[in-house]
Amino acid sequence: MVYHSAQPSEDVSITCGCALLPLRTKVRGPAPLSDGVDVIDEAISFYRANVLFRNFDVQGPSDKTLIYLELCVGQAMKRFEGCKTKMDALKIVTNLALEPFLLPGDHGFALGGFLSAPSSKNEAETWRGYFKQAREELGMRLLEFCFTPEGNLNKYWMAFSSRKFLNKAL
Repeated sequence: MVYHSAQPSEDVSITCGCALLPLRTKVRGPAPLSDGVDVIDEAISFYRANVLFRNFDVQGPSDKTLIYLELCVGQAMKRFEGCKTKMDALKIVTNLALEPFLLPGDHGFALGGFLSAPSSKNEAETWRGYFKQAREELGMRLLEFCFTPEGNLNKYWMAFSSRKFLNKAL
């Protein structure tokens, strides 16, 4: 049984079918701020269990946000494979957060069946801004899990880097 997001979808903006949930972050962006456990914490903590499943029964917009962020976790971990130190991975995370990424509705977008295309340019920019902020924060937090305090790769986390969540990759 897969782990679903516990974040409430009520009283949050919905863009392209994803809930724009509050984030606990210092990264500037359009996301509302949170003090407690956020969807990024859920994405990282649920990743190793959820990556073992081929199906994911979506129960709401919060789950769609979780699915996208778990694909981002897989993408970052795949890039960490060649890193020797935590500083090398920090450079990769920074570059990953800054590189352009596809929006729902674009040709080649991994979650075409899960997310709807933006209905306006404003909605597309809102989605892009939120997930740019979320991807940057996710990468910074993921470093703490994928690397030991000494700065070496954590083999217990990196064992999951070769797996694809829902057989998809960003």
